[in-house]
Amino acid sequence: MRTLMLSLDQEILNPDSRVAARMRSYGQNKTIDIIIPSVKNNTVNLSPTVTAYGSGGTKWQQFFYLLKRGSGLLQLNNYEIITAQDPFLVGFAGMLLKQKKQIFEIQIHGDFFGGSYYRNSGLKNWLYYYLARWLVIPYADQIRVVGERVKQSIIKLGIREEKISVQPIVVPVKEIQEYIPKQNAHDLFPEFNKIFLCLGRLDTVKNVGWLIAVFNDYVHNNHVPVLLLIAGDGSERNQLEIQVKNLDAKNYIRFLGALKNPLDYLKTVDCLLFPSLSEGYGLVAMEAAAAGTKIIMNDVGVANYELKASERVTIVAVNDWVEFMTALKNI
Repeated sequence: MRTLMLSLDQEILNPDSRVAARMRSYGQNKTIDIIIPSVKNNTVNLSPTVTAYGSGGTKWQQFFYLLKRGSGLLQLNNYEIITAQDPFLVGFAGMLLKQKKQIFEIQIHGDFFGGSYYRNSGLKNWLYYYLARWLVIPYADQIRVVGERVKQSIIKLGIREEKISVQPIVVPVKEIQEYIPKQNAHDLFPEFNKIFLCLGRLDTVKNVGWLIAVFNDYVHNNHVPVLLLIAGDGSERNQLEIQVKNLDAKNYIRFLGALKNPLDYLKTVDCLLFPSLSEGYGLVAMEAAAAGTKIIMNDVGVANYELKASERVTIVAVNDWVEFMTALKNI
């Protein structure tokens, strides 16, 4: 079987990246050609069966060059499936490239259609939302999602359930459970009774600014020696560091940057905090559950689907300040 994949992930063009390794594993039983919008027009042979192509062009040209490259590959090869790794621009490109003989598949990794957050987060996303909602998704022959929440959101759009398959991200549960931490968060920060961790990309949807405000309020109202560690990088990091500085909270809210091995912290803190506004899945929460670490999370992604509320998992309504504060007190 031969597949034409359209993706936005630039790391696929780096043969040494983790995502490139994942593409190679996908190509063990089939041939995959991948086109990525990029400045450089290049070809990267990831394996004998997996080839990645950069479209070339400026940001505004890349969509059209992607179509051109895709049209050329369709003339040369007999593809059974065209799969797009998001339902927006590359999904639209896949829709335009599809010929009658191909199956057109879109992959949806975020819960873009389960609430108003995505379509209300700027004009570009509003346009993308309706492009996907009314053109790309209805046109797809099959839809692949990462979790049950996303599936239910797509069904509510009027899409037949049989067109949707759930293929969750694989969580290496045994590996996490057997991992022995090389360092302990409590040994690194012995002056704190309880240590909380927020782990992930630092951008708007992760809602870390809101978490900082809640945690600061929690510390001031309860006068307890607790610490919040924020691990990760992203577009909001500088802004978040300024927020912490302005709150005079640098002693009990600290930034770790990106971690090479987050399991050392994930297995030794008292609780993972997961304040996202929207998630398609929530791998970090699933990894924390595998590690046996307590979790406080907003009702997004895996919450109430793959991950149920329990003694170790507290699920609160999105941005419910009082509920989140109560959960912090109960750790």
